[in-house]
Amino acid sequence: MPGPGALPVLRAPQSRRHAIRTFDEKGRIGDRLLFGVLEWHSRMPVSIRVHAGGALVVCRDPRGGSALTERTMVAVPAPILRWCGFARREQVLLVAVPSLSALVIHGQETLDRLLPDPERMVTEARPAGEGSPVSRTLPSGTPGVVGADRGAEVAGG
Repeated sequence: MPGPGALPVLRAPQSRRHAIRTFDEKGRIGDRLLFGVLEWHSRMPVSIRVHAGGALVVCRDPRGGSALTERTMVAVPAPILRWCGFARREQVLLVAVPSLSALVIHGQETLDRLLPDPERMVTEARPAGEGSPVSRTLPSGTPGVVGADRGAEVAGG
């Protein structure tokens, strides 16, 4: 049975600025790749703030009241975790903000609010290569069909 042929690219690659991680039993969290993007290092001074929406905001801050651990993790004090409604061993969304040398920590409910309804996505899914390519916004900000002109590239041609 022949393969599907050249398939259009349905999404444009993005630089990695997000990660799903879990607070450990001591309220610590980290991600080597994201912290590398932020150019954060062990024992670097940081401030830990709370956003009105319940997210945590960690910023590089020479006068910060906290510091990254020896293993380059953020150690969030238990009272702050409780105040924001985060539990130990809870999975959260980490978002790096390199321009501000900051990390925003969101609860899973943020993803539930922002992502499309997964049940609708399942019922609307179609076999790969069937139908027209997905219309998306290109990295330049102009709408278009992502990958429509890259079919040969994807197929190795």
